[in-house]
Amino acid sequence: MSANSQKRQHTLRGLVFDIDGVILDSRSSNMEYYNLIREALHLPRLTAEEEDYCQMASVGQALTRIIPPERQEEAERACKSINYRERILPLLTVEPGLMELLHWLKQHELRLGIFTNRSTAVEELLRHFGLESFFNPIMTAGNCQPKPYPDGLLRILDDWDLKPGEIAFLGDSRVDGQAAKSAGVPFWAYRNPALKAQLHLDGFPAMITLITPLVEGW
Repeated sequence: MSANSQKRQHTLRGLVFDIDGVILDSRSSNMEYYNLIREALHLPRLTAEEEDYCQMASVGQALTRIIPPERQEEAERACKSINYRERILPLLTVEPGLMELLHWLKQHELRLGIFTNRSTAVEELLRHFGLESFFNPIMTAGNCQPKPYPDGLLRILDDWDLKPGEIAFLGDSRVDGQAAKSAGVPFWAYRNPALKAQLHLDGFPAMITLITPLVEGW
């Protein structure tokens, strides 16, 4: 069988990743960030419910939820005063097995993209972990409507000139699943069995074996 005929049989041609909770274990860093803002405004630390919301929301959505309306300007100043490189970045870690998976996907010529509710410095963050060469395009809350809106996925499909059924979106939250459903894209849930998804993944080390039939067109 020729290489061209093999490519035509592939049922999965692209994979879109969320960042927080998927590419990066970021919960502790995100909670530190938002609690530093609350601390600057002499507000109590986040509740468990607020933590869950902030982990899946954009910065704008999170601040609207956890900061009183009349204190939003104070919160914005507090955001700017945080030394992200010193206080937040050291708390971030790459999910185990991610690099091996990305190299394998690239070897199989899959398109890789990102759709995240982070709004700024995403490219810098990816460079810090040596991930910047894997993903294109990168859709953020700074260049499209944040999830649960499907805009980022729709723009990725347009950029790749692919149909919704030819890609999947890998996320870990309810808003990820909502965005995928609205875009007509299969949703794969990462380490969250409570989500409704076409595929549930417990981690990256076992993912290659699980998705090989989809990638190689068995």
